[in-house]
Amino acid sequence: MAFPAARAPAHDPLKWAFFGLMGLFTLLVFFVDELFWFDPAHKFWAHVAPYRELLIVHALAGTTALLAGPLQFSGTIRRRWPRLHRRSGWTYVIAVAIAAPLAGYIGTTHLPEAFRPEQPVQAGGWFLATAIALICILRRNVPLHRAWMMRSYGFCLIFILSRVPDAFPGIVIPGGTVTLLWWLMVAALLVPEIVMTTRELGRS
Repeated sequence: MAFPAARAPAHDPLKWAFFGLMGLFTLLVFFVDELFWFDPAHKFWAHVAPYRELLIVHALAGTTALLAGPLQFSGTIRRRWPRLHRRSGWTYVIAVAIAAPLAGYIGTTHLPEAFRPEQPVQAGGWFLATAIALICILRRNVPLHRAWMMRSYGFCLIFILSRVPDAFPGIVIPGGTVTLLWWLMVAALLVPEIVMTTRELGRS
């Protein structure tokens, strides 16, 4: 769905709150689940030995996308430093082009059976949303580009959001992690649409 181009407020409290919360979640997940990267003797490395090199490349590319993505949503950077905006955009696209196919391959060949139907859908959705966002901006359609970048980054954040429950062992997710991943994919597609629709209705 396309909307007329409109300038967002210089200081959007909703956007600041969202990225602030995602930053806290990222730190939480890092300290709960990702410290093994700095421990060569961690038992996790024996578990992932068959695809260790691919996992490292995927992690580096995914982290690059996670960090480059927010720069695409900064109106200040877009107006004052357009070259930085473009370069960070290309960095994000290239990172997704590496991380998403690797995620699909690892997920369908090395993860438990329960995850294998979901992984290619998640990886494919991330890759497709990013590709559409790129096509839109190359054709100078900024509103559609913004919408698809929101969806793409929503898929990127699934890595973080799906691991937040690990910090709260008492939380029981009905259906388990696989069900959570499916719901997060739905959210990645619907939440941007809800946000844009709400803002458009507010303007009109």
